[in-house]
Amino acid sequence: MKKQQGLIHNKIEIVDDRNDVVWAMDVDYKLTAFNSSFKALVEKLGFDNIVSGIDLKEIYASGRFFNPCDRGCQRALDRYATTSKHTFESNGSVVVHEFSFQPFMNSSGEVVGCCIWQKDISQEVDNNHRILESERKYREAQEVANVGHWSWDMKEDKIIWSNQLFRIFEKAPDKFEATFEALLNAIHPDDRDLYKNDVELSIAENRMHDIIHRIVLADGKIRYVHQKGRAYYDEHGKPFRMSGTTQDVTKDILSNQQIMEQNHELQNFVRIISHNLRGPISNVLMLSRIYEWGKDEMNDDIVKKIEHTTEALDQTIKDLHLSLSLKSADKEKFREVYLKDVMKDIDGLLADEISKYKATINTDFTKVDLVFGAKSYVVNIFYNLILNAINYAKEDVPAIISIKTEETVDAISIKFTDNGIGMELTPEKERKIFDMYGRLSGATEGKGFGLYLVKTQVEAMDGKIEVESEKGLGSTFTITFPNTTKT
Repeated sequence: MKKQQGLIHNKIEIVDDRNDVVWAMDVDYKLTAFNSSFKALVEKLGFDNIVSGIDLKEIYASGRFFNPCDRGCQRALDRYATTSKHTFESNGSVVVHEFSFQPFMNSSGEVVGCCIWQKDISQEVDNNHRILESERKYREAQEVANVGHWSWDMKEDKIIWSNQLFRIFEKAPDKFEATFEALLNAIHPDDRDLYKNDVELSIAENRMHDIIHRIVLADGKIRYVHQKGRAYYDEHGKPFRMSGTTQDVTKDILSNQQIMEQNHELQNFVRIISHNLRGPISNVLMLSRIYEWGKDEMNDDIVKKIEHTTEALDQTIKDLHLSLSLKSADKEKFREVYLKDVMKDIDGLLADEISKYKATINTDFTKVDLVFGAKSYVVNIFYNLILNAINYAKEDVPAIISIKTEETVDAISIKFTDNGIGMELTPEKERKIFDMYGRLSGATEGKGFGLYLVKTQVEAMDGKIEVESEKGLGSTFTITFPNTTKT
């Protein structure tokens, strides 16, 4: 018996330098061994003279900390090793402790006592809660975005899917075995080769796998998914795993298709209406030209109003045709457009206005001297922005227009800055001045169609236009294009 107790005591001494509370007792609940943490805890509860042989029953009944011990020790003495977790409040904080009860037996197999090991697992529990909470939020985010993640073990040809991915493909996790071949079978037959080639190229070239394709559900319905992923390689450069995400983009694709169909129908409608109106408009304009003016003042006034209205309608139809033609630009015909050549055309087109209003145009194309697009578009953009700067100059102050290019890794920009009257610019006004027939102000003549054409032509070349302005100080129009020279 003494040999057994000595063995227990030695084992407890091994963990004496830890914060865990460890002690042992015999079948009569007499303390047989303990570490310093046990002694400090019991003394804190008001017990003195902690030595082997004291009765533990009174200590077990003294506080919440020892509440689990009665049942745990009894089960250990009945030969059942048990572990339990208990929650306490300590110094205003909630802590979780784990109690382990292990029976000790002699050489005859008779239980002679038990050892109790308690440790604070609050941090571990908190970490587990954080992980579970993160996983819950991640699952919710996948469900809201309708995106799932996957990981493909290439050697074993096994693909691990998230729950959301099973929902996207409408597959039962307990019935569907995700492999590359099974995935191919779920892809629309017309998209399989394209998908397979993209996967193979992304692995061979170590680049991002990025493709939108169709999948066929069990009931025959079609869905569109956007799949992105990347391969991972071992120390020998051989691919062994690939992981990524798959998002259901069916609604976006179908919405875009519907918008394209509606735009196509609208374009056809405009073409049909304008074609049907051109004949009557031409006839009305012809009649106004053969009308005998001067015989009746009232009739002259009526015919003049009819003529002006008809001409305005005719110009509106021409503007619509021009707008439609810009939106359907053939990008295959885009070429490098040198800005110095554009300025040569502008000098000719605006020679009279520049001379009449004594305007000055300063250019700096040292950072970027060309753009990729249609020269006629670029000329029209320069023409309208420069003409606007001249038209909106301050009274008796000649317009000074600065045109400067800048470049970043992803984009190039052209800034048109003037010293004109400027304007109080709000987001609504910024949007409105680029609308068809939007106006910067009512102080000058013109329909306000120029900036709409500028915006349309800029966007046709995959660019965007923005404006900054301050009343009395002038305006700056900034055009930004993708930097194709860096790709």
